[in-house]
Amino acid sequence: MEVTMKNPLITVIVPVYNVEKYIVRCIESIVNQTYKNLEILFVDDGTPDNSAKICQQYADKDSRITVLHKKNGGLSDARNFAMDRMKGDYVTFIDSDDYVSMYYVENLYNALSKGNADMSISYIKDVFEGDLPKYTEGSNTLENYELLSSEECLEKMFYQDNVEISATGKLYKKFLFNDLRYPVGKLYEDIPVTPVTVQRSEKIAVIRNSDYFYFQRTDGIQNMKFNSKKMNAIENMGFVKSFVEENSPSNLFAFKCRYFSTVSNILFQINDDDHKKEKDLLWNELKKVRKDVLFNSKARKKARMGALLTYFGYPLMRFVYSKTQWRSKNN
Repeated sequence: MEVTMKNPLITVIVPVYNVEKYIVRCIESIVNQTYKNLEILFVDDGTPDNSAKICQQYADKDSRITVLHKKNGGLSDARNFAMDRMKGDYVTFIDSDDYVSMYYVENLYNALSKGNADMSISYIKDVFEGDLPKYTEGSNTLENYELLSSEECLEKMFYQDNVEISATGKLYKKFLFNDLRYPVGKLYEDIPVTPVTVQRSEKIAVIRNSDYFYFQRTDGIQNMKFNSKKMNAIENMGFVKSFVEENSPSNLFAFKCRYFSTVSNILFQINDDDHKKEKDLLWNELKKVRKDVLFNSKARKKARMGALLTYFGYPLMRFVYSKTQWRSKNN
């Protein structure tokens, strides 16, 4: 893509904390984007390693890069810090241990422009330690282009129909974040924010290009031993439920399917007897929505099977879950 005055400034926000082993791969994938008119903000979230220094080395060579420094406050705080300072008309988020194809920004922008949309979404490909694919250039041909209303996009998101609830893999018009920020100090911070940006969008463009590579670290949040902070996921889903009831009631049944999956995910991270209270609460939450999931023909087969298994008790469901899920592969 040739840079012209028609190409608006797009801000890329990358929180940085303890990613010395991965940051170069991330940076290289961003600076080599075919879409050149970028403001690249690396947010040093008080990292104790050399990650920020590496970012600065690139900034010294590339005027598009700015390294922002702040006290450690977590992923949400770092994103918010950058959004308060960004100059772009559009914004996309990349996590510093992930990486993107060279066409990531170009494809998202072209998809958004093609449909005069407020937001665009591409697919996210999971990659794993010990099994990393070679860097993929990708393609600048938009694959399986869809232009959705906010209602249609929320439905796909809640049914987990190739639209993720994560902040990454998306391009947003700046106005979608007016008076909206990520919750500081919470895990699973994307859950209460992404649905709001979708609902605020008149049109959302979705493409099937797998341009975002989500690196599943063994020491990442998803694979860490269960602790009570992981209940933030359920708290955040509670916010989304209220939001859906008020703003998109037609998607309530779809939401229940996503809720069932989220609760199951957190429940089966509990592998000890130290969190019986949380385990009982989560199990009861599954039972509240299982009927609606089981008899929802639009629900994923996996979710409907899980709902059916709840009627046979926790031990059997846990056994089946352990045989069909690899912890690091599931969201």
